[in-house]
Amino acid sequence: GRKAIMAGATVPGWKPFDAMVDAHCGVPVRVPARFSPAKIAKQVYVPSTKSGKLIGVEGDDFDRLKTYDSSIMLVKVGDQVKRARDLMSFCAYVWLIGSKEDVEADAKKARDEFIVDVEEQEPDSP
Repeated sequence: GRKAIMAGATVPGWKPFDAMVDAHCGVPVRVPARFSPAKIAKQVYVPSTKSGKLIGVEGDDFDRLKTYDSSIMLVKVGDQVKRARDLMSFCAYVWLIGSKEDVEADAKKARDEFIVDVEEQEPDSP
């Protein structure tokens, strides 16, 4: 899904969904003569740096980023959040498409400017 959409946005004239259907039907895949990415795509994992009850978020207006394509917030105010340690503990995902330099700069901004305000809780005792 998302990766095919992003791949299509990076290679002019290529339709990855058509290519997948053709391949499944035994039709030879048609690749543009100049099959070369004009842009790069990146999925950015946006972490929480704290654990506790989420009471506020700053920097979740990802559409401010120059290379913004789409995003999803995985938590909302009132949810329990954990300090990100694995894929399931991230607060948001952002998809970026553009030049390598711009995408890298926006990925850094997305992570650095995302700030969670949590009501920290005492750790559970064993």
